[in-house]
Order: sequence, then C-alpha cells, then structure tokens
Amino acid sequence: MVGVAIGTMALIAVLSVVNGFENMVQDSFSAFDPSLKILPREGKAFSSEDTLITQAKRLKIHTAWCEVVEQDGLIAFNDKQSPAIIKGVENNYDYIVNDENIMWDGSLNFDNLYDNLNIAAIGIGLAERINSGVDLTQPLTLYAPKNRKVNLARPDANFTQTTFYNNGIFSVQQPKYDDNLIIMPIDVVREAYQLKPDYVTAIEIKCKDEDIKSAKKQLQDVVSEQYIVLDQYEQQADFYRIVKIEKWTTFMILCFIVLIATFNIIGSLSMIIIEKKGDIALFKSLGATHKQTQQLFVLEGTLISALGVIIGTVFGIGIVLIQQYFGLIKIGSGHVAQIYPVELQLFDVITVVIAVLTMGYLSALYTVRKMRSEK
Repeated sequence: MVGVAIGTMALIAVLSVVNGFENMVQDSFSAFDPSLKILPREGKAFSSEDTLITQAKRLKIHTAWCEVVEQDGLIAFNDKQSPAIIKGVENNYDYIVNDENIMWDGSLNFDNLYDNLNIAAIGIGLAERINSGVDLTQPLTLYAPKNRKVNLARPDANFTQTTFYNNGIFSVQQPKYDDNLIIMPIDVVREAYQLKPDYVTAIEIKCKDEDIKSAKKQLQDVVSEQYIVLDQYEQQADFYRIVKIEKWTTFMILCFIVLIATFNIIGSLSMIIIEKKGDIALFKSLGATHKQTQQLFVLEGTLISALGVIIGTVFGIGIVLIQQYFGLIKIGSGHVAQIYPVELQLFDVITVVIAVLTMGYLSALYTVRKMRSEK
C-alpha cells in the first residue's frame, strides 16, 4: 500500500511540474505572439493590397493590424558578425505584443524619434553574441542579399548595406527569438531587401475581445483557402506537441515504476493464498464456490491498491497545492529567483487514479487465477 501511495504521489507531482513549465513557456510565447496571424497557404509572401486581405482588414474584430516582413540577413557590429532573422514591422507593433513583459532594456517604439536614424530592437542572446547594448552612437550594419546573380569577383557587391542603431533589447526566454531575431521598421527592411511597398510575409493581429475562436473563424471565412489564419497555439504547434509527448512519455515511465510497486500485491496475495489453503477448503465445504473465494482475494488486492491511491492522491495534491500557492521551492537565487512552476490539473489526477487502480486490480486478478489449480 505504501509503495502504491508513493508511486501515485510521484505521478501527480511530476505531471504537475510538467504543466507548470508548459504554462511558464506558454506565457512567454503569449507575450510575444499575436492573437492571430495570417500566412499564405502557398509560397512565402503575398501582397497587402490583395482584395481578400483588404476585406479582412475591414472586419471589426481587431485593435491592431500589423504588416510583417521576415528575411534572413547578416549583421555586423565592430569586429563581430552574426546571421539573424530580420523582422520588419509597422509602428503599431508595440500594441501587438506585450512589450512591457518582454523588453529588457530600451523600447519597441519605432516612431521617428530620431532624425535620419534607422532604429531596431535586438534579442538579448543576439545582442550578447555581438556585444551590443542600447546605444544610439555606435551603428550596426545589416547586410541584405541582392536579388540578382552572385558576383564572385566582388562578394561585397552581392549585398546592400544598411546601418541602424540598437534602440532596445527584448527577452522572450525562447532561443529562437532571443538568439536570432532583430525587429526593425518595415519600410527599412523593404528598402534594404529591395522589396515592393506591398510585400508582406505575414500579418499579425491583436483581437479586441477574448473570443479568439470566433475572430479566427470570421477571418478564415473572408480570406478563404488562399491564406491560413493561426491562433497562438497553432503558431507554436511543434512546441506544444513536443511538450505533450514528453508529458505522457514521463507518465508511462512512472507507470512502470508503479507497476513494480503493484508486484508487491502479487507477492502478498500469493503468500496469503498459500497460508489460507485450509480456510479456502473450509469455505468450499460450507458451500462457497471457487469464484466466490477468488472474489475475496481480488477484493483484498483492490482494497490495498485503493487505499494506496487515496493516500498518494491526498499527499500528491497537498504537495502540489502547497508549492503552487506558497512557493516553498524556488529556481535560481538572489533577485533572479522565481517559484518552481507547478499546476494541478483535474484531468491528470483522474488519469493517475484510474491508471493505478487498473494496475492494482489486474495484479490482484492475475494472482487469484492461480487458485484454479487448487480446485
């Protein structure tokens, strides 16, 4: 019973930890990803003046509509160089994202605050790699490939050079953003890459209400099959899929550990059956059938499992709730310390209870099958 209780408690606690880390990463994504995102179903780019896009923009479902251009590029600062993803956005981009939660230094405001200066915001990992801070005195250089044949004799002629200044450093706590992304005004990016004024690779939207599903359906109906509308979950579908796989893989591994604990039930019942041969014979002499004597031992094994599950569930839920509301265990130290994330979900508790009870019942049932040879 103690073994089953410990296994049940461990299952509930570990699944709650996985949920906690999933929510922590999800919060960082939600602070950066738009409510909805429009992408072309085929190809990389489309025209912002397309009739379907124009009709979608007229819908009264959003508070911010931002055209986006993403391109690969190379940036240089002093003697350091690094490849980067260049994301061109409109001036209202700070309304799309929760900039208060992601800005480590500086600002995402790209209004023309500085005459004749191109400004940008850089991911914290990328800024550290090229050793660049928020500085309007030392420019960085963006090398953008030209849309023409490569000139092997003069490699520098294959790129346009655009200077810009670091106006902000953001931290999403996700390497694919922090280590690779530069956010710049969309007009600067179009000019650097020699793109048309209506060239976009995506449109990011912030909805004005909480009914994202309804807004997504309205948008998808308007843009038809030519475009894809993604919500925040679908924008990070690979991440969530991996998290779910990890979660239930961990669950299966821990279930094997609990299964080992239920082997104690097999051993205990086997010993009881051996010790109670005389009592079993007496019951049969009094008229008990073989099935009835089997049911007695199945019931005993099930009760052992049930008591273990109840105790383990109570302790597991208690430990998780104490951590969730009081944060006794922390990650890091000093001013960067934060509460170790956990989240209790009813579905996980029910799944654990059913799984452990099933294993306990099957263990007891397997054991009493041996009684058939005692007929």
